[in-house]
Amino acid sequence: MVTVRKAAVRDIPRILELYEELTEKKQDISPAKAKQVFKQINDISAGKFLVAEKDGEVLGTLYIQVIPNLSHNGTPYAIIENVVVDKRFHKQGIGRQLIENALAFARGAGCYKVQLLSMKKRLDAHQFYRTLDFEDSALGFRLYFNKD
Repeated sequence: MVTVRKAAVRDIPRILELYEELTEKKQDISPAKAKQVFKQINDISAGKFLVAEKDGEVLGTLYIQVIPNLSHNGTPYAIIENVVVDKRFHKQGIGRQLIENALAFARGAGCYKVQLLSMKKRLDAHQFYRTLDFEDSALGFRLYFNKD
């Protein structure tokens, strides 16, 4: 049985491994810096850093952040970021559990929408998001300051 829970400091090494699958790049962050950033993330009360775990192994993760908003009558929205499930466990409902937990958090916060970005080449991920009723209704842009 897979459990979705709040990420803990002990999960950092495994989360970084999962991020290497997501970004296809080595996560070159020192343990001290990783703990510092993890604390900053968890200090944001309007966010939730989640992991999916089975038998003590973290199989997936995501982060959701609720953003205050002046438009839409002051109704907040949420952004989901860094969604990744270990490739060995794709198509087992783990990503769905993570996203559904994040959506419940956003609904509970009164959000009028949840948005996420996905790399253009991740076609399987796009189809997965569509099965959860996400629509590819906008064109996203990014500006990277470090192109490494």
